Amino acid sequence: MSYIPSTDNGSNVWLTNFAVLLTATPATYGLLAGDAVLVTNAQVAYSDALTLSQDPNTRTPVTVAAKDAARASAEFVARPYAVNISLNPSVSNGDKVAIGVTVRSNIPTPIPAPVTAPTIALISAMPLVQQLQVRPTGASNKAKPQGAVAIEIARSVGTVAATDPSQLRIVGQYGRTPLLQDFASEDQGKIVTYAARYKTRSGPGGVAQNGPWSNLVTFVVI
Repeated sequence: MSYIPSTDNGSNVWLTNFAVLLTATPATYGLLAGDAVLVTNAQVAYSDALTLSQDPNTRTPVTVAAKDAARASAEFVARPYAVNISLNPSVSNGDKVAIGVTVRSNIPTPIPAPVTAPTIALISAMPLVQQLQVRPTGASNKAKPQGAVAIEIARSVGTVAATDPSQLRIVGQYGRTPLLQDFASEDQGKIVTYAARYKTRSGPGGVAQNGPWSNLVTFVVI
């Protein structure tokens, strides 16, 4: 990481400061006390190994190798926490500077969940295959809402129609429409119930966001 000094002593100073501040107020950095313990344990192990490797009375190829391993381990432990802090918009720039991470000016804005539900239409039906058209409700074209990257389809197949999306099983995500749905031979003559919703690529915390489910629609599998 560019903000961890390249020298052994510099790395130890950075890791010590990182561990001390994280231990004092982990919530300030969006982390937990247990996270601070992991960082501190790794930092102390590195500091002890560094001391042994630099003391003329204990400096040997073995202690130098142990120091190198302890430094790599400490930085490996601290690295994901440092990146998390650097990317966390809830951590102030001043706190980021104090703990020694990069203040980023181009953190992507989380994409909000879609607010538009789609409408499903049956374009064509062939034996054990149905072609669906999905478009935003009330829209004149099939373009997905702003920020949406996929259409998620859920369905159930049975002798009666489903009445709630919770009764359906998600069967896939699709980047475009029209889209095809295949069925097993034993589904012939049964009722398929569909629902669809739009999804974003990522949102708060990097988690994909789901829009509202469409109204349920039903068709017969031929």
